[in-house]
Order: sequence, then structure tokens, then C-alpha cells
Amino acid sequence: MAVALLVGVLAASGCAAQDAEEPKTSTPAGARSLDQHQLETARLTQAEATDYVHGSGAETPKDMTGAETDATPEACVPAITVLRRGWGEGAVGYSVLNLGDRDGGATTRSVKLTTYPAGRAEKVLASVEASLRKCPSVVFRAGTGGGPVEARLTVEDHAAPGDEALRATMVHTRDGIENHVVYEIVRAADVLCFFSATGGFGSTLSKEKKAEFMPVLKDELISRQVAKVEAALKAAS
Repeated sequence: MAVALLVGVLAASGCAAQDAEEPKTSTPAGARSLDQHQLETARLTQAEATDYVHGSGAETPKDMTGAETDATPEACVPAITVLRRGWGEGAVGYSVLNLGDRDGGATTRSVKLTTYPAGRAEKVLASVEASLRKCPSVVFRAGTGGGPVEARLTVEDHAAPGDEALRATMVHTRDGIENHVVYEIVRAADVLCFFSATGGFGSTLSKEKKAEFMPVLKDELISRQVAKVEAALKAAS
């Protein structure tokens, strides 16, 4: 099920992700996972992602609290919860890597790896996909404060490595600045590899100029990280 989702989100209200409908999916035989140490060592190193400036995220498993996500309509909550956090309910391991452009570009990227009990990662990804398909727009409250954010959601097919994948882009405009966030979530057994790229530019720019500043998630980055996670899973099995 490789599914790519370009998502523009309109958002803010309140509802817990676990209250939303979660599709039932089958648990694959022999599903594998990684512990916290294995997850951290499965992260790309500077030598493996030389195109980017590396920065380790400060988040740890202790930061994985079950705080509610403010989003309306309710059908959007499962998707927005995972897109905003980088992890879904039931995750037992969490590791973050932040990547910047070496040329000083404005795009910021984040790679988050999360590990789950057997079959849980598949259910989280299925829940996010079902939620996004019901959510052409959403309203949510940004963690940085201010009023509600209103964003558009779009979906497109996209091939990716791993067992299955989901792509999405969130778009909203505030104070004359157009903000775009591209997401990709790839499942490898019971590990979710979460990628995001964020960029912003003046809403009055020409179409050509906007294309220059549009955030991009390079397939090579995704493939390299997923391959390292799959190698870690193989070594741990």
C-alpha cells in the first residue's frame, strides 16, 4: 500500500486521537521491532548523510506523553496527531534527527524513528491514512501559540521503500507567508520512519519562485534511512 499524501491543513479544536475510528488491519507474521538503543544506532550518521548539517533532537521517549491534539473535524485527529508529533499511540521507542541545508537554505528537515509492539505500527499507519482520506482540510492549534491554523490537505501516489508508505503535505498561509510541510511515513516491520521538510515564502511570489523555495524530501534520504533500519531489524531478528 504505498500511498502518498500531499496535505494542506486548516485547523484548531480538540479531540483525542485514540477516540477516532481506527481501521482494523492484519498483523504480519514474524513482525519485528527494535529497542531504544537499536533505534538510536539505526539513525543516519553524518558520514551517511553528508548532504545535510546534522543536529540531534532533544526529544526522548520521556517526551512521548499522551497530550490531546486540538483539531477539527474529528476525523482529522488521528492524522494531525501523528503528523505534528512524529509518533503514534503505542510507540515504545523514539529517536530524532534534525537536518539542515549545507548551503544555508531555509528548508528544515526532521527524521524520527519510532518502534512499536508487534502489529501496532501497521495499525497506526492505517489509521493515519484513513484519517487523511476523510480530511481535505483541517483546523488545529499550533504549538507555538497564536490563533487556530487553517490548512489544506492533498493526496498523491508515491513509491517508497519499506513494507508500506504514506506521503502528505500540509499547506497554510499566515501573515502573508505560505507555509508548506511535506511528510513521509514509511513502515519497516514494527518501526515507523517519519520524515518531514518545512519551508515558507511570501504568498505573492510568482509560481516559478515558489517552486524554487518549495521544501523537498529527497528519495535518496528516505531510501538510505529505511535501508539502515531494515539492516538493524535483520541484525536483531
